[in-house]
Amino acid sequence: MPIDVLHSTLRADCAQGTLPSVEADGLIRLARGCWLPASASDDLLARCRAVVDTSAENSVIVDVTAARIHGLWLPRDSDEIHVATAEPGRPSCEVTRTRRPQIRAHRRKLTEIDVVEVNGVPVASLARTWVDLAATFVLPDVVAAGDSALRSGASREDLADAVRRSSKLKGVRLARLALPLLNVRSRSRAESHLRVAASAPDLPAFQVNEPIYRDEGGWLAEPDLSLLEAKIALEYQGSDHAELARMRKDITRATDMRSDGWLVLEYGPTQVFGRPWHIAPELRSWVRERAPHLLHPRPRRRVDS
Repeated sequence: MPIDVLHSTLRADCAQGTLPSVEADGLIRLARGCWLPASASDDLLARCRAVVDTSAENSVIVDVTAARIHGLWLPRDSDEIHVATAEPGRPSCEVTRTRRPQIRAHRRKLTEIDVVEVNGVPVASLARTWVDLAATFVLPDVVAAGDSALRSGASREDLADAVRRSSKLKGVRLARLALPLLNVRSRSRAESHLRVAASAPDLPAFQVNEPIYRDEGGWLAEPDLSLLEAKIALEYQGSDHAELARMRKDITRATDMRSDGWLVLEYGPTQVFGRPWHIAPELRSWVRERAPHLLHPRPRRRVDS
């Protein structure tokens, strides 16, 4: 039975004082007045459709739930459904929102350009979702989400336009700061975090997943991050690199790069997620040794008199 037909039937049953039987009808309860066939319980879009069908008019899936639908890289996964009641042209403070505790309710002032349909479910657009995430995420996660938004089809202009149209939103300053750091060539959330950790005003920008070549010619490798003039390469070593065949391949590649004069720096989850502040000072030391002309003057700290 289609979700919208199911909820029309359930509303009629509730009006008559009869409630559905989970065992008899094969339904599960998502929230008050919101039921779903048990067979669709693992389908995120089906759950979102059920919530929208039983929420106020002009309800839209937003925030982390919209990000999951769009396939963005997120620091955590949540089963909560984030939904906003949004009416174009009306201030967010003047619209209603659901009070069901199982659903995270928001008020948003969204325009038509901020909403798309995904298999019939109204969802905040890719660009607007990214800006909204900046209200609760830290910079590396905003950059990672932005990288994946670019990989999912958003353009840098789309994201920049969403930032401009959201000038009064919480978190927009962080989104504006993250925008120039985004790179569509990033291949994972961990790579994005490593790139942010390797970014500092005085450090040169590292290339992202660009092929490097031997001095005498011929392809050598494609590091996660590389600085050609200094011959420094950065690699993130996650759990997928622990498999035996992958490990042997990594060792061979690192050996070949060292033979060609490259310094290969490897970082794992402890360094990238646990203590990323150690990475930039180490890179600064190596760049100073191998190519000091690439370092920019460090900005002076402002001292208040």
